[in-house]
Amino acid sequence: MSEIIVVGIGNPARGDDAAGWAVIDKLEKRIPEEIELSKQRGDFSALMEIFASHDSVYLVDACLSDAPPGSWKRLDGLQEALNVEKKETSTHALSIPEAIALSRELDQLPKTLIIYAIAGSSFQITSGLSPAVAGKIESIARSILNEKEIQACMKKV
Repeated sequence: MSEIIVVGIGNPARGDDAAGWAVIDKLEKRIPEEIELSKQRGDFSALMEIFASHDSVYLVDACLSDAPPGSWKRLDGLQEALNVEKKETSTHALSIPEAIALSRELDQLPKTLIIYAIAGSSFQITSGLSPAVAGKIESIARSILNEKEIQACMKKV
């Protein structure tokens, strides 16, 4: 298993919820095989296993937000307070902040945990990415490629 993993979270059949997977698709031919890429649907136990088994985790997920659709933030999942109470911000059974909180309690967090949160507008079944979100996929992929740890790994190859 690799030390670094980039995880796209979402559902490809639910509009903007496919954003995480779209970023992984953009990275597939641009990132060395030493960096693991994964598409997940947000399963709580799978996320916790990823946290426990990798040194560096980069998550990409669409979320409900008051921010304009397509806007995105880079968050340090170990340093920044993430709202665990706001259940309506996730289309998954349990939220990323809840997985982080439980992993923290079990002392199973990675050394690095970066979250790219993308504000979505449409999470309807079978609709594609909204134009606002689709227009940001490349810039998010570039930002991930510019992460220090990813750059360092790419220079080793």
